[in-house]
Amino acid sequence: MSITHVSGFQTQLGLGPQHATNLATRQLEHFGVELDKQSTIVRADGMIGARASIGDSAQVGTYAVGGTISLRPRPDDLSFLLPYILGGTEVEDAFPLAESLPELVATIDRKIIVNTYRGLKVDQATFRSRKGELLELELDLQGKLADAAAAAGTFPSIAGTLSAKNPFVHHQASVTIDETTIEVDNLVITIDNALELDRFNNSQTRTSLPEGPRRVTLRFDSELDDDVLTNLIEMAARGVTAEVAYANGVDTLTFSFGLVQQPKTPLTIRGKGPTRPTHQLEAFADLANDRPQLAVVCTDAS
Repeated sequence: MSITHVSGFQTQLGLGPQHATNLATRQLEHFGVELDKQSTIVRADGMIGARASIGDSAQVGTYAVGGTISLRPRPDDLSFLLPYILGGTEVEDAFPLAESLPELVATIDRKIIVNTYRGLKVDQATFRSRKGELLELELDLQGKLADAAAAAGTFPSIAGTLSAKNPFVHHQASVTIDETTIEVDNLVITIDNALELDRFNNSQTRTSLPEGPRRVTLRFDSELDDDVLTNLIEMAARGVTAEVAYANGVDTLTFSFGLVQQPKTPLTIRGKGPTRPTHQLEAFADLANDRPQLAVVCTDAS
């Protein structure tokens, strides 16, 4: 019986360590996938005395592999993903930064076909939460190669790796700026690895994905109160320490920033309602106190 339509609920996503031939090893519950092969066509479209463009010489050009995946990660999902986001190897629930990033394989079951992409790295990871909602993670993955599409039914048998743990919720978060707790309406933490995406050289596919200068930012809206006025509105140029921690009663996820800095926060008045300033902080390493740009701890209790 032929397939006449495909719905999103029928799709599956798996990730795994980079390998020349193996498929994904861990399945993740996903909330959308844009990761795919993006090809180009090159043409000799010169002037020949006519208005029409000529397509006879069209050839396949270079192709890139890239796009986003959207997750609501559980603690054990994060234990798997954080080394690919940050680069370092886990040491007793701590995930350090590293100068280089390991590569991934992604296998996506689109129901009618199964696609596998290789040589992937995390270009950008964005953690988001807002009142009444789960912690989200959007990964922008960029890679080198795409396998030829496989037939339906060839997604690996890895359903047993799906997490059964509870994800984190926004109200389980606490935000500390310069040792002062701040109430926030939303949170966005972005880790931008600034991969160089144009290394094709004389190849149809990318030959490498070098890491660029890492940028880490923290954004949130807050109330305007004495603590915010003192600690955030007019921050000293050197910056202050900051920490964001989620705790669901079993596991924790903690982001500790070396120093966060921002210029004076504008206090815009938009009507009779409450004034809620938006803070956009950038994280830096604190060499004087030997604190890295970012340190992440994620527990995964049995």
